[in-house]
Amino acid sequence: MVQSHAAWEKRVRGLVESLLGFNSEPLRWDVLDFLKAGEHGLAIETLSDWIGDLEDPMLVSPADRAQVLDLVSDFPEETQTRVRRALADPVGG
Repeated sequence: MVQSHAAWEKRVRGLVESLLGFNSEPLRWDVLDFLKAGEHGLAIETLSDWIGDLEDPMLVSPADRAQVLDLVSDFPEETQTRVRRALADPVGG
């Protein structure tokens, strides 16, 4: 990771807090628990899976999706691929 782990975790926490509402509380804690355990790949993959599984993809802005992709840019290619697939617009747009 080019940036420090602490800075990266702070960015993920900020994104999680801005995206996940009260009804997503269990997922929020899953992501935060992965961060606490140092499981950065699982944290970002869990977040991207949640975004990709939303019934209404418009609930997460393109800018927020881009931020998730930026957060994973220093990860191994296999993690980047999983995150890109999870974030892909299900309608192909």
